[in-house]
Parts: sequence; structure tokens; C-alpha cells
Amino acid sequence: SRGLGDVYKRQALLRRWRSPALFLGGYALFVLAAGDIIAQRLDSRLAGDSMLTRVRIAEAPAVRGDALLLHLEPAGDARIPPRIRVSWFDPPWVPALGEVWELELRLRRPRGNFNPGVFDYETWLFREKVHATGYVVGGKRNRLLWSDTATWLARYRADFVWHAEAAAESDAAAAVLAAIGVGLRHKVSREQWDRFAVSGTSHLMAISGLHVGLAALAAFVVAYASTGWLAGQANSYVLAVVVGALCALAYALMSGFGVPARRAVIMLTVVAVAIVRRRTVDPMAAVALAALIVFAADPVATMTPGFHLSFAAVLVLLWLARRREAGAPVARWLHAPRQLLVMQVFLLFGLMPLTSLLFQRFAVVATPVNLVAVPVFSFVIVPLTLAALTFLRWSEALTGLFLQAAARCIEALDRFIDCMVALPYANTMLAEIRGVAWLFVLLPLAWVVLPRGWPGRHVAVLGVIAIVMWRPPPPPIDCFDSWVLDVGQGLAVVVQTHEHTMLFDTGMAWRSGGSVAVQSILPFLRSRRLERIDWLVVSHDDLDHSGGLAAVRDALPVGAVITGEAATPGGNRQCVSGDRWSSGHIDFTVLHPAAETPDSGNAASCVLRVAAGDHGLLLTGDIEAEAERTLIQNGARIASDIVVVPHHGSMTSSSVPFTDSVRPDFAVISAGYANRWDFPKPRIVERWRAQGARVLNTATDGAVHFRVCARDGVHGPGIERRLRHRFWHAAT
Repeated sequence: SRGLGDVYKRQALLRRWRSPALFLGGYALFVLAAGDIIAQRLDSRLAGDSMLTRVRIAEAPAVRGDALLLHLEPAGDARIPPRIRVSWFDPPWVPALGEVWELELRLRRPRGNFNPGVFDYETWLFREKVHATGYVVGGKRNRLLWSDTATWLARYRADFVWHAEAAAESDAAAAVLAAIGVGLRHKVSREQWDRFAVSGTSHLMAISGLHVGLAALAAFVVAYASTGWLAGQANSYVLAVVVGALCALAYALMSGFGVPARRAVIMLTVVAVAIVRRRTVDPMAAVALAALIVFAADPVATMTPGFHLSFAAVLVLLWLARRREAGAPVARWLHAPRQLLVMQVFLLFGLMPLTSLLFQRFAVVATPVNLVAVPVFSFVIVPLTLAALTFLRWSEALTGLFLQAAARCIEALDRFIDCMVALPYANTMLAEIRGVAWLFVLLPLAWVVLPRGWPGRHVAVLGVIAIVMWRPPPPPIDCFDSWVLDVGQGLAVVVQTHEHTMLFDTGMAWRSGGSVAVQSILPFLRSRRLERIDWLVVSHDDLDHSGGLAAVRDALPVGAVITGEAATPGGNRQCVSGDRWSSGHIDFTVLHPAAETPDSGNAASCVLRVAAGDHGLLLTGDIEAEAERTLIQNGARIASDIVVVPHHGSMTSSSVPFTDSVRPDFAVISAGYANRWDFPKPRIVERWRAQGARVLNTATDGAVHFRVCARDGVHGPGIERRLRHRFWHAAT
């Protein structure tokens, strides 16, 4: 009996420690996989150098404005890491998937800007296993070497895209066909992605469990119909199930084998094996097994939104199915519309905690749009696309016919979506979840978890309202918040008082058509629920300060647009020394340029001091030594607790008399990481430090936040790169 008791004790001990051991083992596996990705990054000694190398086009190129986005892999060059992402401006033609080129590349290690509430590009590069980024240096050295190197699968996918473009009347419909047919989403435009996000239909553009399941079902029906009538065929059902699972696997491989497709294939395989062995399947166990296999094969995949949303959606639907088993109707198809509505509502409440955290968006029209879009995709568009994919090499006529019918349905659905997203409040952006808002995030799950009829279930509706209405509290009436945003080589500073918002400069615009305003400034403002800019100050007309002006004005209501140079497009008021305005107890004073000064360029930069009592922030644009001397001679009040260092730390600015006069506690430099001008200059950094200032640089620190109050001075700094740093991020 003593021996039996020892066995029971050991078993109890194993059960007690099993979960912690599995967690630690999983964490170790993730760290090992992450370390492997980090170890394969570009050698830091090669960063910034031009390299002539041979590379293979690893993914279909995406056109963005007058630039191409290319994912490349090395073709025999050990200097090049396994996967790189580059831009190519004005290429001679668009390269094809699988081609081998000799290109002159300038690369750097993966790095992104750090701003509160803004998409973490650096983490995205990590989870996509991109080991270097950069651009193609223009010139005659870039040339195509071999064009017939694509695999059979790559050629098949490219053929499908070509047929889709030929069959569809619009580029938008062709892009959707390529996305749902073979998983190539490179032709989906930014405008389309925005429309899908607002309407809550982005999931239809991914090869999800829905698409894989439909492929399996179609194969099962065809196989069962083909074999069931044969005399003596006793196992036609089992054979059809196996054929369905194999076709689902083939389709998933054809589409790129993303996380949702992997999950669906594993679960279908489990079901197929259970049917062959005549066993029952626990759906929750199948989901758990799928999650375990996906994690074991690719631990970093657990960071993707597709992993979280795919498994969460399946769990919500399984929970709904389990709750409705007891009262299943006799004629299920008669209740299909109601069941679809219940399913969409459950998904809305069940996935809202994830979508609010991942995308900071509440798709108000998602439920009505999906009530139409999901059946149309499930029963019309996807089956037609799968049929075209099947007949691609057998009959061009049938392939074109199927694709034309699918394209017409997509175009009709697009018109419906356009009408829905044009409705008021369809695009509801959410504030960044922080502080007390974390208490609201899980409340919508009450609608999913609690049984129908429970009084507490309706707290889910209050949770949704709370998340939608939540906004971070503004600073007290005698304080202001300032953020020097991380916008690369440029400048953008947001100042928020208790009642108003000012934006000082709008960062850079790029040849590809994008801008820092769209990438960083506007997402940051939305994350704070700052829905209006009362004063938009553009220090001068250099592109790295005024590049995002049009984008900001198009996106948000703007009050006064104050410009340092009179010729700046879009301005309605010139920045003139002596101008003052207030917001509560916060004073804004323009110190430069004078009204009669004919300066232009850097010399005309608007200099603005924001003050709470005796404490202030000095914004200097790109003024140089002469303008600094003018400020001192005119007796301007430039002494401040915080200064945004002039001209990104150039040697032409931050003269000794100027630094002596400002004498700040903090000097913030807005500069791009490893920029070609080597800003900030080391002598300038030391000059500010000699005045007792703590020097901060957005290139290495990310966005910098301060709260300045009349009574107790400066609170901070909040350094974003340190607050959000993870081990896969580049070192500060």
C-alpha cells in the first residue's frame, strides 16, 4: 500500500507541475525561434553600404505609387540574409515572382518608429521574418539574369492572377480574386484595405478556415457523387472524406499556407482520421491540437493577428454550437437567416476585445455587411473561384467564365460595401486601451459566456459603449502634454491642453505617395481621440516639416493653419513674432520671425514657446545661428525647461549663446536613425549637455512625452522605445 501511495503522490505531483512545465517549455521554444530570427539579421557592418548582389523575387511585387515593394531572398550570396524587404523607385519593369536579378542594394537592420498607439512596424518585420530592409539604388547595374526559375506552384499562381485580371472589369475585383484564389494580396490597394477594415470584411480577403472548409466540402461532394453509385463501393463516404481533406491541404498550400489555413487543415485532418477510424471527435480537443501543432511548427506565428482571431472565432462558434445543441430545430435550413444573425452577433461581441486591442477600430456596420457578404462569398464567389482554380489548366473558356461570374458578384458586393461605409459613424476609431479602460475590454464577452436570459448578460452592451466612448483624460487646466513624435528625419510635435490641440509640423512625405502624417501622426491623434486640431503650425516649407499638411487637413477638422513662410500652400495665417493665444492657463507665444523679415527657408522658421506659468517648451523648427542671434538680441523669452533642438542637431544651429540663453533641463532632437547627414552632430549634443540638459533623440528613444504644469513643473520624460521595448526590438 505504501508503494501504491507513492505512485499516487508522484502522479499528483506531475499533474500539479504539468501546466507550469508546458508553459516554460513553450516559452523556451518561442525564445529559441525568436533568437534564430534575430541571429539571421543583416550584419551591422554591412548596414548602409551599397552591395551588388544576386537575389530572387520571393513574393509577388506590390506597386505603391511609383515604387515597388519587393521581398527578396539571396541567390548564392552569403552576405544577404534569408529574407529582405526593399523599395525600388522607377524600375524598368515589374519583376515577376521567381526571377533572379542582379541588384545594387542599400540595406539596414530591421527598425521602425516608436509612437504611442501606433502600429509597431518593427514587431511586424520580426514576425514576418524580415531580416533586413532597404532600397534598390537606381542605375544601369540592375539587370535581370534569369526569368525561368519559378517553381510549378509559383507559375500556377501567376497564371491564375493573369486570368483574373483578364476576366475582371476592374482592378479591385481582380485583386480580390487573386487574394481569395491563391492568397496573393499584393494587388489589393490601400483604399480597398481601408474599406474592408471599416466594413469588417478583411477576414474575407484571407484564405481562412471558411475558404479551406468550402474547398474540402466541394471535393467531398464531387468524390462522394463519383464513387457512391459504383456497385460494391462500401466505403465511398470514407473515401470522399479523405479526398476532401487532401484537396483542402492542396488548396491551403496553393494559397501560401497562412495560419488560418493551417488551423483549418489540421482540424479537417483530425476529423478525417476520426471518421476513418470510426471514432468521435471532441471539437475543443481538435482546436487545442491545431494550436499546439501551429505553435510547435512556427512559434512566432502566435504573434500574428491571424492566429489570435482565427482560433478565437472558432472557439466562439463552437461555444455557440454547444449552447444550441439541445434545442436544435427539425428543419435547420428554415432558420438559417436567424442562425447567421446570431452567429454574427456572437462574433461581434466575442472578438471585440481582440479587435479593439489589435486594430483600435470598431466596425459599426460589420454585422449587417457580413450578413450579406458571408453568404455571397460562401455560396457564390468562393465556389466559382475554386472552380476556376480547378479548371485553370484544363479549359481556358470555363476558367474565364467562372472568373467573370465571380468578378461581377465582387463588383456588386463592392457597391453595397461602399454604401455601408459611407454611413455616419461607420468608421469608428477607438482610443488606445490604457489605464482604467482595461476594465472595459472583457465586458463584451458576457454576451458570449453567460446564458440567454441572465440579467448580467446585458453588461456586454455597456462594455461595448464604454470601449467606443473611452478617451484618455486630458491634462489638468493648468498643464499641457507634449509629444515629440518619432517621425524619422523630420519633425512633428503634438501639444494637448485641457481643451485644445496644437500640431507643430507634419513630418515628411515620400515619393511612394505616403507620408508620416498617414503612417504615424494621424494614428497617434486617433489613439488619443483627438478629433480636431485647433492650431496647425508649419514652421517652414521644407518637405520634412510640411510634407503631411495636406493629409492632416483632409483627415481632420483644422482651425488656424499658421505658417512660417507665407508661400506655404494651405496656410491661412502667417507666423509673426508677438502673436499670442491661450488655452485655459496655457499661453502660446510666437517669438520668430518678425513681420518685416523677408527671410525664407530655415531662416523663416516659426519659433513658438508654450508656457504653463513659469515653465515652458520651446519649439524652434530649423532656425540657424543668425536667427538664434536675432532672438537673443530682441530679448525674446527663450529660457525654457524643454527645447526641441533646432535643425535636428545640425552644426549650423545651437550656437553657444543660444544654448546659454535657453539652459533647458531637457533637449529633444528629432532625427532619423542613421540619417545621411549624421544628425545630430556630436559637438551639438555635447554643447547641450554642457548646459546641464538631458539630451534625448527620437532616433534612439522613440517618441518623447512630457507633462508640464504651472505648479509643479515638468513630469517625465516618457520614452516610448523604453516603455515598449521587447527583446526583438533594436537596441536603443
